[in-house]
Amino acid sequence: MNVNLKHVWIVFKKELKDAFRDRKSLLVGIIMPMLFIPVIFIIASVAAKSAYEVKPEKTPICVVGKEYSKTVVNMIEKSEFQIVDSKDPKKELLDGKIKAILIIPKDFEKLISQEKQTSIQILTNDADMKSSSVGSMLSEMINNFSREVVKQRLEQKNLDPSIIEPIVIKKENVAPPKKQSATLLAFLIPMFLTLWAALGGMNAAIDITAGEKERGTLEPLLTTAATRTSLVTGKYLAVSIMALLAGLSSLIGIVVSFVALPSVLGENFKNSPFASYSISPVTVLIMLLVVFLTAIIFAAIEVAIAAYARSFKEGQTYLSPVSIIVVIPPYLTMYKMPNELTDTYFVLPLVNAISILKELIYDIVNLQHLGLFVISSLVYIVMSIKFAAKMFENEKVLFRN
Repeated sequence: MNVNLKHVWIVFKKELKDAFRDRKSLLVGIIMPMLFIPVIFIIASVAAKSAYEVKPEKTPICVVGKEYSKTVVNMIEKSEFQIVDSKDPKKELLDGKIKAILIIPKDFEKLISQEKQTSIQILTNDADMKSSSVGSMLSEMINNFSREVVKQRLEQKNLDPSIIEPIVIKKENVAPPKKQSATLLAFLIPMFLTLWAALGGMNAAIDITAGEKERGTLEPLLTTAATRTSLVTGKYLAVSIMALLAGLSSLIGIVVSFVALPSVLGENFKNSPFASYSISPVTVLIMLLVVFLTAIIFAAIEVAIAAYARSFKEGQTYLSPVSIIVVIPPYLTMYKMPNELTDTYFVLPLVNAISILKELIYDIVNLQHLGLFVISSLVYIVMSIKFAAKMFENEKVLFRN
């Protein structure tokens, strides 16, 4: 490979200058990731809160057969749920107009007074998360009432109520708040970082290859003293810089989200699923390494594919599947906990970056996995650069009709 560093530097400066002249690409590729990620976090915080939060005083439920038990009705009224009348409660439940239906049987009070078993039916719409939460709250309320009835019966017979409950379950969640927050973040952050790092140089890659063919400026460039290896190296480095800036911008957006959102959202952020999460400097540094390696791998692949295209539009068509491929690995690891990720995950292309980022979100720095990721990424970098150089040196590919 005959590389002249002076020629590489000239081509690199020229391509980078052209890329920075395109203000629309700069806005989409570099400025937007920085703004997009905090906005997504704010939307996710507000959406998560509104999806699960139930305010009884604003939640309508329907009680069918409320005339059969004043005790149950009084208990629900004390809980401040709005009891509403409905001609077709099941339809209104499916339509989301009411959040639950509680059905009291006709002989409810009679069977209770006779110390016999009876039942209360609770209908919910589990496609609606609030309806599901209301169902759980009503179940807990009825269970408490049932335990109280049993206690009264036993006390009337001079029996200790604890004899029917020999084992009391004490459930405790041992996961620290930060790890609970990590569940959602372990999907979002790896996807955002790899997406912007992988696609950040796409427009520049198309413009400096297919775009130049379309404008008719590639042929004169090839007649200069610079070798094709020098030309493709300069172009590749310019695309890598654009991809790196996009990845860096998304990383800044993530850091800003955790630093600025608590003060911007105030009390609203306290109930957010991200409220207990913080990001350490070591995590940021390793994320930067992941962004760097991912960006330069995809920069070479995009230059190689775009070199095959005859026009900017054709280049966009060829590279569109790359944006779909990039979002698949986050879903492959979505339901995996860090301890379930085997060594294979840390050597597969792109999956290795997602897996390392997932571990980082859970505050895990595994040197063996990090080593596998770096070594495998270096292999992919060499392969992708060779691929790009081969495409650029092949005239049948470069000037095909």
